[in-house]
Amino acid sequence: MVDVKLLYIFAPNLYRYFGKVMNTEKQIKTTIFRHIEEEAPHSVFFISDFAALGSTETVRKALKDASDLGMLEHIAHGIYVKPMNSRFGKVPVPLETVAIEIAARDNVQILPTGMTAANILGVSTQIPMTVSFITTGSSRIINVGNRKISFRHAAPRNFSYEGATIPLIVQAFRELTQEHVGEQEISAVAKYMGKASDKKSFSADVLKSPMWIQKILKPIIKKHCVEYDRGVIAIRNSV
Repeated sequence: MVDVKLLYIFAPNLYRYFGKVMNTEKQIKTTIFRHIEEEAPHSVFFISDFAALGSTETVRKALKDASDLGMLEHIAHGIYVKPMNSRFGKVPVPLETVAIEIAARDNVQILPTGMTAANILGVSTQIPMTVSFITTGSSRIINVGNRKISFRHAAPRNFSYEGATIPLIVQAFRELTQEHVGEQEISAVAKYMGKASDKKSFSADVLKSPMWIQKILKPIIKKHCVEYDRGVIAIRNSV
C-alpha cells in the first residue's frame, strides 16, 4: 500500500501522477455506474462494452464494484446483468436474452435449435437446462450458474431463410425426428405460425426445408398465406 503522505513529501511528481490515475479511474467508474442506472433490468453488460473508457482491468474493477453494490450480477466470465426484482424475489435473466447479446457483441448469427426451439414453439413444455443455438461463429459452451448456453457452429445454409419462423420449426422438428412429430406437435406449430409476423416469407422459406417437413408445413402455410393476402387486401381497401 502506497503511503500517500510520504509520496507527497519525497516524490511530488509521482504523487501528481497517482492522483491523475485515481481521478481517471473514479471518472470511469462514475460513467459506468451512470450507464448501468440508465439501462433497464435484465440488460446485459460485457467488459468490452466499456473498452473505450479505459483499461480492461479498470473496467473490470468498476463492474466488480457495481456487483458488490447489487447494481449488477456477475453471471459468467466477463458477463454481467442488471438484476430484475419482483414482489416474489429476484427474476432470473432468460438465457435466450444473454445469448442474443453475446451474438450481437460477436457479430454472428444464432438460431435456437433442439429442445430450445421446441420449447419456444410450444411443441415441448420441458425447460432445458442447456439452452442450445446453432451459430455462424465458433462452437462453445458458457456456464451460467447451474445452466448452460451452447453454441454449435453450423453451415451458412441454416441461416439462408428470409424469416425466423420456418427455420425455427426446422430445427425443432429435426430434434424430434419425423417419427415423433404427430398431431399435437403439428397443432402447436400451426398455432405459432398463425401468430407469426413473418408470414410473407413462409412460401419461399419452406422450400429450403427437408421434404418431410415441407409436406407438414405446406397445408398450414396455404391457409395462413390466404389469410395474410386477405388481410393485406382489407388494409389496402380501408386506406
